[in-house]
Parts: sequence; structure tokens; C-alpha cells
Amino acid sequence: MAEGAADIGGRPKGAITLRQQAYRGMGVDADYSVVKDTAILWRITRLIFKYRLRVALAVSATIAAAIFQLMIPHFLGEAVDNALGVLNNNTITEAVAREALFKAALLLLGASILRGTFTLAHNYGGEAIGHMIAYDLRLAFYKKLQSLSFSFHDRVHTGELITRGMLDLEGVRMFVNTGLLRLVLLINLIGAGGYLLLTNDPLLGTLSFSFVPFVAWQSSTARLRLRALWLALQERMGTLGQIMDENLTGIRVVRAFGAEPYEIAKYDLASDDAMAIADERIKTRAASTSVMTFAYFVAMGLVLWVGGLRVLEGAMTVGDLTVFLTFITILQQPVRQLGLLVNSIARASTCGARLFAVLDLEPAISDHPDARVLKPCNGTVRFENVSFTYDDENAPPVLHDVSFTVERGKTLGIVGPSGSGKSTIANLLPRYYDPSAGRITVDNVEIREVTITSLRQAIRVVQQDSFLFTTTL
Repeated sequence: MAEGAADIGGRPKGAITLRQQAYRGMGVDADYSVVKDTAILWRITRLIFKYRLRVALAVSATIAAAIFQLMIPHFLGEAVDNALGVLNNNTITEAVAREALFKAALLLLGASILRGTFTLAHNYGGEAIGHMIAYDLRLAFYKKLQSLSFSFHDRVHTGELITRGMLDLEGVRMFVNTGLLRLVLLINLIGAGGYLLLTNDPLLGTLSFSFVPFVAWQSSTARLRLRALWLALQERMGTLGQIMDENLTGIRVVRAFGAEPYEIAKYDLASDDAMAIADERIKTRAASTSVMTFAYFVAMGLVLWVGGLRVLEGAMTVGDLTVFLTFITILQQPVRQLGLLVNSIARASTCGARLFAVLDLEPAISDHPDARVLKPCNGTVRFENVSFTYDDENAPPVLHDVSFTVERGKTLGIVGPSGSGKSTIANLLPRYYDPSAGRITVDNVEIREVTITSLRQAIRVVQQDSFLFTTTL
């Protein structure tokens, strides 16, 4: 297994922090607060609330769906009491009994249809908002990659960036429907339902919700575990992206050396690492959901036992007991979905940290506040005691006190072995990098004092390696 794959649930000795993983290869001057779960989730929520009208409609539909869902136990309880009253009262005619049951059936049908309609509306609204913020983030991410300096792309692999721009972005997108709106639904069902049941019968109401504290504790512990697993999984997916990108980019070299079996074995090993973490994540979620479901059935058994005794004692009607049991049955699906809610929150906080780590970066090469537009006249280029070292602790100096002048109409040839700094000189002139020491001027104007756009419009670089973009002739 790859290095760092062991003990993915805890933090082994020497393990790096979430921030270090999220900002791996991305500098150390970014916002530290981004790694806090609450800060990340709040930032995603602010993005969601850019679409206030759609959010209001989706939340309203969620609340309406919860209200009509809470009506079903009440209507069902009344129907049971009416049916028992008809059976125990011989003075009521069959026609009256049929009418009472027919009305109860219509009320149940109407509440179910409205509940289904509003559920459809809130699911559609959540998906629409999710895709809208994904669209915004996708454009912002791509724009950020276009603005970051060469030094950033030297450190961070293309496959890792693709993973963050696709898989991590998808994790943020899904938070709208599987996280935020599902939380609103659960709060309304438990809050309003708890009030109704506790005011009707405090003892049975307490028993009905006896599983909630345990579920809350279990959800919190599962979220922490899933958060670590999601981070590890996204890191492994980034590794898979790196291997695939390198293999496809160098496919001719791989074929020329007959290295297909080696590359396949390497990809299989990385894939096995990712699969192991994915299996662990599924086991964690399944175990948490199973424990929460068991607590739910224990609560239902307690309500049935205590409520049955009260019915036998004549302290409550069968219809009232039906209301409690039906409400607990309604809570069964949200309780099972609580595992998905916890998973969604853990995934959104992890994916958001990795995505915002890129979006929060500032380019190493940027215009100075007082930069002016370059207006070349003579076109004289001058290097004055220029030195340069790549941004690596162990990198040796590439250039040291290099000076030369190239006037208009003149040609300068620079020769030397590979790694002697020829390409570096060509990259320093359009400010793809800034020199470590010395200065570069065009018509006696230092290039750091002019705007990058005007500088690169005045300078043309012909790369030694051609690259063909996908297009048509």
C-alpha cells in the first residue's frame, strides 16, 4: 500500500494535518481558517445563498413536505378511531361508516400527494442550485488555474488539479440536496413532530424520541471518521489522476519501451489503495446507519409496549397509539438518511478544503499596484546581474550574475548543455518567473514595473516543444 495509507482513521505518528494535506504543494501563506469544518461549510452555504429566491422556494417546499408528512399520522389515527367506533356501535348505519372511512381515505391520499409534490419540488430545487454553484466554482477554478504562475504548475501535478476541479467540486455540489435541504427536513420533522407528540402524551413522546440523543452522538463520531476517510480517498484519487495523466501524456514512450505491464501494475496498486479506503468508508457509513436504525427500532418497541399497556388500561385509544407508531415509522427513512447526511457533511468539508485551497491562492507573479503599460520604442533588452533559483529547498542556482544586452535588429545565441539555464532565460523575459536577484529591462524600464499583459504583448516566445490543441482544420 502507498505511503500514508495506514491508519487512515486516526492520525499516526508523524502524520500531516488536514491543512498540510489540503495545501500540499500550494504554498503556506493561504487562509488558515479554511480548514475548519464550520468555516468551510459556511463558505459553501454563502455560495448557495447567492441564489436566494431558489433557496427560499426549495426550503419552503421542504417545510411544506414535512408538514404534510406530519399530517398523515393524525389522519390515520382518526381513521382507526372512527373505524373502531363504527364496529363497536351497532346504531351507526353502514352508509355512515363508509362515508367516514371514505373521507379519511381522501384526506390520507391528499396529504400523501401534496407531500410527494413538495418533495419533488425540493429535490428539483436542490439539484438546480447545486448545479448552479458547481457552474460558478468550475469557472472560478479554471480561471484561477489560468492566472497561477509557472512555479505553481511546477509543484502541483496536473492529475491532482483535475481531481480537485472535478471530484472535489462534485462533493461540494451535492451538499445542497443531500446536506442542507435534508437537514432542514429532519429538523422540521423532529422539531414539529416532537412538539405534537410531547403535548399529546409526554411519556410516549419522550419514548418516541429516546433514540435521538444516541443518534446525534453516533452521527458526530461517524462524521469525524468519514471526514478523515474522504480526505484520504480524495488524495488517492488524485494519485490515480497523476498516474493516468503521465501515462497518457507519455504513451509513445511507454509503448516504445514495452512498459505497459509496469504501468498497469502501478495503476492497479494505486487503484487498490483507493478501493481499500472506499471500502472502509462504506463500512463506516453502513455500521453507523445500522446502529442508528437499531436504536430507532428499540424506541419503536418501547412505544408499542408502553402504548399497548395504556390501550388495555383504557388510558388512550388505539387511534392515538397509531399516531405515535405511524410517526415513528415516518422517521424511519430520515433516520436511515441521517447516515447520508453525515456523509454529505463530511465530504463537503473535505472536498471544500481541497477546492478552496486552490481558489484562495494568489499568483506569485502579478502586477505591482503602480504598474504601467509598456510602450516599447527601441526594443532593447538588458539582463543586469540576473540570478535565478527555482522554488525548491534543494534546487541549485540555475543562473548566477548573468548580464547581456540585445539591441533592436540584433540576434543573440545562447548555447549550453541541458539544464544550463537557456530556457530559464527565455522564461524570465516575459515574467513567467521573477529573477532571484538582478533586474531585466526593456528600453531601460524594469519589466516588474509594467503590466504583465502589455509585457507579454510586446514579447513573443517560440517554445522548442510544439503542442497541438484539439480543434478542426
